Amino acid sequence: MDPQSAATIPLLAVLTPKVRAEVLENAVRRTFAPGETVVREGDSALHLYIVASGHARIERAEQDYEGRLGPGDYFGELALIEEHDRTATVIAEDELTCFLVPAWEFRALLQEHPEMAVPMLHTLIGRMHRREHHQR
Repeated sequence: MDPQSAATIPLLAVLTPKVRAEVLENAVRRTFAPGETVVREGDSALHLYIVASGHARIERAEQDYEGRLGPGDYFGELALIEEHDRTATVIAEDELTCFLVPAWEFRALLQEHPEMAVPMLHTLIGRMHRREHHQR
């Protein structure tokens, strides 16, 4: 993913091209094999994950709700903001490539660019609605 295509991700679209490029330069690019666990419910939260390609499913032990993530989606922001463990398990459905933004950098970005909160709110509200209605 280049800084220009990163502009299509609502979370990053609010940033300047220079800041987007810096975020991607500092992020770790990681590819997960189909069926590989990306994060496990209850684990410590160390990164924000931005999906560059592929798909993943979201599973929660205490709920029958299961969600799906694809290119441009991101996850892990709540655990980083609230500084708590992961609330769900994310598993690669096919080859999944993500950019991992370290917790400290994500928090610094939010401090410097509070406008990032708006797309996060939209995402969180959408997730809540899907969870309430058990939509995938």
